Amino acid sequence: MPKKRETGESNTPPAQRTVDFSAFNFVREAHNYLYRAKQGNASVDDLNQLNDYVLNHLLTPREEPKKYKVGVVFVSINFPYWQYMKPVIEGVRQFFLPGHDVEIMCWSDMPNYPEAKDVNYGATIFPVASVEWPYPTLMRYHLFLKQEEYLKKFDYIFYLDLDMRVVNVVGDEILGQGLTAAPHPGYYISRKIIPPYEPNPDSEAFIKRPGYISVDEGKPRFIPFYAAGGFQGGTTTEFIEAMKVMRDGIDQDLAKGYIAVWNDESHWNKYLSDHPAAVYLDPSYVYPDSLIADYYVPKVWGRDFTPRIITITKPFSLSKEGGQFLKQELGI
Repeated sequence: MPKKRETGESNTPPAQRTVDFSAFNFVREAHNYLYRAKQGNASVDDLNQLNDYVLNHLLTPREEPKKYKVGVVFVSINFPYWQYMKPVIEGVRQFFLPGHDVEIMCWSDMPNYPEAKDVNYGATIFPVASVEWPYPTLMRYHLFLKQEEYLKKFDYIFYLDLDMRVVNVVGDEILGQGLTAAPHPGYYISRKIIPPYEPNPDSEAFIKRPGYISVDEGKPRFIPFYAAGGFQGGTTTEFIEAMKVMRDGIDQDLAKGYIAVWNDESHWNKYLSDHPAAVYLDPSYVYPDSLIADYYVPKVWGRDFTPRIITITKPFSLSKEGGQFLKQELGI
């Protein structure tokens, strides 16, 4: 589940109302619905949950939740990547922050080519020049910040890699009072083997690493967190500040003739080590499209997750030799 950085509040869910099976016809209809929806696997707990939602949310007078202006930004540079633009935009429109005012923007070289100059799939397009890898991803913050004034109209900004698919509802859980970070699926270690790092930043034993504090059986534990570069964002103010710092760090590296080992992702993790995120997500939001049962569940995560945003393996980035090496390294 997504983790909020604040640890002062209890994680215990509120007590649910117990279903009164004689109270009203809703129970019968809810049971019939759940029975069909879950192919007979619905339980009393499922019925209690649905009952609690209806009574405490739908039928209880309450203030309408605030609707935010959200910007979703992409980079689509170089012909092999153009094919990924339409499906990811369609997924965002269907599943990403429903109920909010979402605008999709894409920085692309497509307008430079006659066959693609009018293609936008309903997104706002900012034309850019074609550049070789890794510069389309490494220089993403430079591109976004050229439109800083345009971006300031949003309450939140989120970046997604173009080769992703939004396949499930991504809701208010990603909205915090600061940055939002998603884990790299290859480094989201099972809690069973997390070392007990000192979690108190006031302690001389504190290890400054990207991560968050989780309360486990009443004891705070530091959960190490290596963030994926493919899904990131947060409040506009915080994310624009982060982009400026990362842009400057990239420029300083380039002035030395150096590029960080994982390009922009390395700079994102560096920033998070100094400025912890407000929301830490789980691998549901950067979910691989393969090796789930053979590698991730048994060897890394220790459990499975419900995919919300899937990362797509790009055929042009693979080779037969690379696939064999990967299997050897993963031990599968």
